[in-house]
Amino acid sequence: MMSRIPNPFSLNPVSESDRLASRIVAVQRLVAPLYRKPSGKELAALVPGEAWLTRYADLLRQPKTGIFKLVPDSGCTNNLRVVDAREGCLKYSIPGSGNSYSFRTESYRIRHLADLTYDGEDVFLTGIFMHAIVTDLGDVPLEQISNEASGMKFLFDFKPSVTAHEVGLIDSAFLKGIEVKGYRYAKSVQAKVNSTYGFRGVAYRGKVVRSVQGLRYNEMDYDDREDVLVAFRIVDRAEDGSITIVWRQLSELEAPKIKIPETKDDGDTAGN
Repeated sequence: MMSRIPNPFSLNPVSESDRLASRIVAVQRLVAPLYRKPSGKELAALVPGEAWLTRYADLLRQPKTGIFKLVPDSGCTNNLRVVDAREGCLKYSIPGSGNSYSFRTESYRIRHLADLTYDGEDVFLTGIFMHAIVTDLGDVPLEQISNEASGMKFLFDFKPSVTAHEVGLIDSAFLKGIEVKGYRYAKSVQAKVNSTYGFRGVAYRGKVVRSVQGLRYNEMDYDDREDVLVAFRIVDRAEDGSITIVWRQLSELEAPKIKIPETKDDGDTAGN
């Protein structure tokens, strides 16, 4: 009579909870660092001048305001697997390398999740899966800007698209730039000291699939997808080319949701 010997490999089967736990560990190790917020030590190299902190102290005590520096994009790679040993890159090793910032998260971000990216001459709107528009309002005090201010009303009244086709068409129009009542609305603008700018960023909710070492995830889970209207002012340009920006948010709405086809990304997620 054949003895019944139990299969030793069936004694500790991998449960669904084990698989989930393994995925959480992998996400924390491989994915989360790409979207982390900078530490206080890292931000020390980007602290605005004390004179500007004092000048705008009253404004900065209000909610949804801030001040930050952007350094020119020097081509540093922001990838956990590729270390750029140049001095400037090591100095600004944070996500975005100090040249990309998000009003929505109030933090420096990797370029394609940021609202603004600075190249030393111009400010570009580089966020993916979003409508982003900027206009130069001229030398107007930041405190005087409202939703109804000249140049801002167009941004305030702008109605986000709800279909992928319309989003693409409108985005192409702003990429070229459009003129409305003497103001140019576009996805880039010259960075000028003592100029105030209007910004509208509609970061759509949805799904953008990325992959890191075969681990697939929705990148939008790592970003605040909101619809914001912001006024910001460039108050200083330092000898190293860095600019200091003071900003205040004028309105915030829930961003619309739009569905796009999943994209396969076989490489590691990276970007400045």
